[in-house]
Amino acid sequence: MPLKPYIDRIRATWAAWRHSRRTNSIVLYLTCLVISFLFWLFLTLNNETQKDLSLPLRLAAVPDSTTIISGLPDVVKVSVRDKGSSLLRYDFGNEPSMTVDFLECADGNGSLKISSIEMLARVRKLFNNTTAVVAVSPDSLSVKYTNLPGKRVPVKADVKVSAAFGYVINGATMVGDDSVTVYSDRNTLAGVSVVQTRRIADTGLTDTLTQTVGFLPIAGAKVVPAETTVRVPIEPLIAKKQKVNIDVVNLPIGVNVITFPSTVEASFLVPQSIYSKVMNIKAVVNYSDILRLAGTDSASKVAVKIIEVPAECRNISLASDSVEYIVEK
Repeated sequence: MPLKPYIDRIRATWAAWRHSRRTNSIVLYLTCLVISFLFWLFLTLNNETQKDLSLPLRLAAVPDSTTIISGLPDVVKVSVRDKGSSLLRYDFGNEPSMTVDFLECADGNGSLKISSIEMLARVRKLFNNTTAVVAVSPDSLSVKYTNLPGKRVPVKADVKVSAAFGYVINGATMVGDDSVTVYSDRNTLAGVSVVQTRRIADTGLTDTLTQTVGFLPIAGAKVVPAETTVRVPIEPLIAKKQKVNIDVVNLPIGVNVITFPSTVEASFLVPQSIYSKVMNIKAVVNYSDILRLAGTDSASKVAVKIIEVPAECRNISLASDSVEYIVEK
């Protein structure tokens, strides 16, 4: 099928639209808009403006044996003023970085200090002569460091949580790091024997709690790592029944007591993970109770009592609270 008629039709339509009055109006409007934008941009770049910048701060030449404890910010916030054309490049992420030579500024006694006057002078060197530095934050540096090796101390988790109804905390709280390293001066290290996590508090838990938590701050010290993982195991309680042998206690020599039945069914709740485990439950009949009931209407039965229950069992009860017995001498 020949394409020439279609091409000719498209060309005719384009020519008609291009020379129409409406098209001329749109072109004129867009031209004025571009000229206005360029004029506004020229005025803006030529005017003086103020801009806030965040300069990355880096320590150079730090010895391997040195640990920075505190006082070193990640960035230095600077407010500068200059013509918009001079500050335009900072809009594209070209902020300068500030580098401090550790060996030049450290006093050798655990402190690195830069005064406000020196701080301002260091910042001014990072910009053009036409750029005015209006404000610097922080306006000075006071960094604490140590050359001592760290002290390894145990971690104590501060956990105050409870399980929802029908659930139980099954097992001890587990901490990802059982010990951490503390860096500080000799006197501070001597007084640190344990590092405590920040408190974890929650109620009504229905699933195992796993949370990353930091440590309580120690004045003048740095803890590595800065945080750890705390895990509190939560499990649902499952109903279980188990046959328990009945023993007789306080039997005198030469006397034997036979109970009917010799076992009793115990019902209780256990965590799901140990449902298949046989619980060490101890049920007894006391011979002293048999003697006390002798000659009474209740002499045919004696009470069954539970004297030993594992901590994992909850809400234990017996299918029968008494059994029949025979005394043999």
